[in-house]
Amino acid sequence: MNCTSFLIGCISFMTAYTGLAAANDSESIQTKFVGMGSFEAGQYVKCEINGGNNETDHLWYQKTYMDLGFTATVDERTNLSFVGEGMVHFAYDLSKDKVDDNRPFYFFYPHNVAITYSFGDIRRPWLKIGAGVMPFKYNPDVRNLGEYLFRTNTYPPTMRNQFDFPLARVTGFQLTSTLFDSLNLCLMLTTETQVLPLEDFGPSFLADYTFRKTITVGAGVFFSHLWSVNESYTTPNNSNNAIMDSTTGQPSGYYTFRGTKLMGRIAFDPKPFIPLEILGENDLRLYSEVAVLGLENQGTFYKELWRRIPIMVGFNIPAFKTLDVFSVELEWYTWNYRNSYSTYLFAQMLPLPDDPVPVSDYNENALKWSFYAKKKIGRHFSIIGQVAYDHSQFERNVYLQAESYFGDAMHKHGDWAWMLKTQFDF
Repeated sequence: MNCTSFLIGCISFMTAYTGLAAANDSESIQTKFVGMGSFEAGQYVKCEINGGNNETDHLWYQKTYMDLGFTATVDERTNLSFVGEGMVHFAYDLSKDKVDDNRPFYFFYPHNVAITYSFGDIRRPWLKIGAGVMPFKYNPDVRNLGEYLFRTNTYPPTMRNQFDFPLARVTGFQLTSTLFDSLNLCLMLTTETQVLPLEDFGPSFLADYTFRKTITVGAGVFFSHLWSVNESYTTPNNSNNAIMDSTTGQPSGYYTFRGTKLMGRIAFDPKPFIPLEILGENDLRLYSEVAVLGLENQGTFYKELWRRIPIMVGFNIPAFKTLDVFSVELEWYTWNYRNSYSTYLFAQMLPLPDDPVPVSDYNENALKWSFYAKKKIGRHFSIIGQVAYDHSQFERNVYLQAESYFGDAMHKHGDWAWMLKTQFDF
């Protein structure tokens, strides 16, 4: 979203808010301004540009974020939120020969623009209905790896990580319910807004249950691209996308972006059995998440289900209240093609791997790892750090041979990056 569209959205929302205030008793509307400012920087100490074709060292990373907006309680059941986010980003690969490419880029987009309505007891509503653009996180333990249901694609089953943002922004409708103690249910209908093919709709259902504040189990299903706005994009009907019958040599169907994703997770907190005051709130938590990125097999590229199953395990190392959290996470994922979607963004929009030749060293590339630490100082200031070999991707051009590459920045063991962030919330 460009700056003009963002300003138009601000004006429209403020106009609607003013109308609500005029239609209701203005004293009953409670407004709270919210915001955040952060600066993060780091270095891809060893990484690879354009799918391993160009190895490089010490690639600098730098971003600045600002969130600004408000939440409003219109009445005891209706809540509004309007929070926009701005980001300043520099090129990863600065070049003295392309000075214009080195300038900062500015991005503006909605972060949390939504309305919710509650039914039942206000203190504990049995149902909430929401709509809009909403940050959504279903696994509170995850700090980097995991959160597979909405941060992945199907066909190809690619995934992506973003420093200190282990969640997704979803656009659509949401129903949440807590019918019984510790049982949470969530039903959503969302539309694709980030990766082609855009605008397709898909329903999802999630549930989790916590037993005596010790064990949490959760599961979810997401029917990605179930309802297409243009079937020729969701399932391209052309010869390059054909599934060939091995016996007749004739097309038997076509690859599709449409697919079913499954997720299961579990977390265990032993602190109720270890009543030590020196332990922090997050210390000793052990958690895991597993997913199926496309339940249906397709043709020769997606004929092995087990290759589309990522498994993540995390543990919060005891920091004894010196840190808010200190986590280590491991992921095993044997998808044997490059974790990239550059081809179907720029060359041909087909639900095929970026490179039709399997990566020979996928076993070496299967294990990802991440160390994450966070410390809050006072009520508003935080310091966050991370060292990882994950699915971080270059979010805008790496200026090398005028190419863009939307794939893992770190492809093989020995590649790694560190990130550091300071943040002020108000």
